Amino acid sequence: MSGAIKPKVLSIIVAFLAAIAASVIFFAHPDLTWHDQQRLGQVCISIGAFVGILLLRLPAVVSVNRVLVLPAVGVLVLGSLSVSLALNPFWAAAEYALLLAGIGLGAFVFCLMREFGDTADLVLGGILRLLLAGMVLQFYVSVVSAMAHAELFFAPWSLLHGFSNMRFEGQFLTIVVPLLGASMFIPNESSLGYPRWLDIFLMVSLAGMVFVAGTRGTIAAWLAASIIFWCLTGGARNIANRMFLILVTGFVLAWLVLFSVSWVTGQPADYRFAGEQVFGLSAREILWQHAWAKILEFPWLGIGPMHFASLKNPVAAHPHQALLQIASEWGLPVFLMITATVAIWLFKVFAEVRSGDAKAGSDLRWALLFAVLASMVQSMVDGVLVMPYTQLWLAIVVGWCSARCLPVFQGETTKVPGWLPLLLWGAANVLLVAVVVMSYPSLVGAPEYCGGGPRFWCNGRI
Repeated sequence: MSGAIKPKVLSIIVAFLAAIAASVIFFAHPDLTWHDQQRLGQVCISIGAFVGILLLRLPAVVSVNRVLVLPAVGVLVLGSLSVSLALNPFWAAAEYALLLAGIGLGAFVFCLMREFGDTADLVLGGILRLLLAGMVLQFYVSVVSAMAHAELFFAPWSLLHGFSNMRFEGQFLTIVVPLLGASMFIPNESSLGYPRWLDIFLMVSLAGMVFVAGTRGTIAAWLAASIIFWCLTGGARNIANRMFLILVTGFVLAWLVLFSVSWVTGQPADYRFAGEQVFGLSAREILWQHAWAKILEFPWLGIGPMHFASLKNPVAAHPHQALLQIASEWGLPVFLMITATVAIWLFKVFAEVRSGDAKAGSDLRWALLFAVLASMVQSMVDGVLVMPYTQLWLAIVVGWCSARCLPVFQGETTKVPGWLPLLLWGAANVLLVAVVVMSYPSLVGAPEYCGGGPRFWCNGRI
């Protein structure tokens, strides 16, 4: 494909993927749960990104940091063994395929950012703002509608839309709201301007929606990341101060909204952050104890990817803790490899962002790092690694952050055939499509409530 045509085709692909990402939270399929249609969208986006990365034409031989080769191979090999020995190898393989699809999507975003530079930042930043503006508009329309129909039953979650459990929306907002703190890149020669007050309005409104949803994990994650950033200087402290203010104003906004609706309708509105409900583990300790018991019972290869859902725990189908989830389902060796890789990634990103604090684009780099760190904190108490829409945006933002914040590697590398990662990602997409085709008839007409789940589909059990 010629150099002039390739950017146009890639633009069409990116626009198509953005449309899918928006449709799965704005437009309800009449016969599917929100969770299931978001999983379907995630699979479609993985396939579209795979086509996009083929257009980018990776080199025949890819140079990879040697430090990353061993853990990558280890996770692939040991993960395959864990899959083969699991109680339900097919569903274990589906979870394995989700991991590969997420890595592939992150790699596609990474390549786009490195290929198109500031233009890619502008496009992705614009797409994100349009998406979040739509969510905010929907929220305020729901508020007005609730006040105009005082005879109807009111609950805070009725103001929110697009997720089987509105706290899953909080996981998504944990990742993306901090990105609005970074300035939109507008070329110097452009006569257009972007109003910064709009970003602040969106951030406050979205934080208010998090408080209405009662997503304690999001609030805790933002607070923890803000405290860490406040201990630093420069751009890190700026974003921490901004997030502290957003949290306070979001809390007040949510209280005012619920108080106003309650006063107009004459119905009580339960505000989770105004009582004792804000404290407690919500039975997470039962999940953690169960996961720990399985780590002791199966330390080497775990019980199999996704297989905490096969234990029929009465509380939930996943441990609500990323470290325990990986260790119990994939085994301690995989856990150690992933932990070491993430630690190295964080160290390199922190060092690069701090060294470039005075350079152009530093506010975006700090915002990206804040978003990833906040999501990692929330994964310690929530199913960040389980929910489809959260997985989707975590992959996107990690790829974006890696492209903007990782230094160019200058040490010794290992040569990897370019077709190998494409083959793995392609095989993962084939398996995910097979899961969709086989499962779709049973998804149609399923109840919206997700019971003890969810894991892959909303029914939540293997």
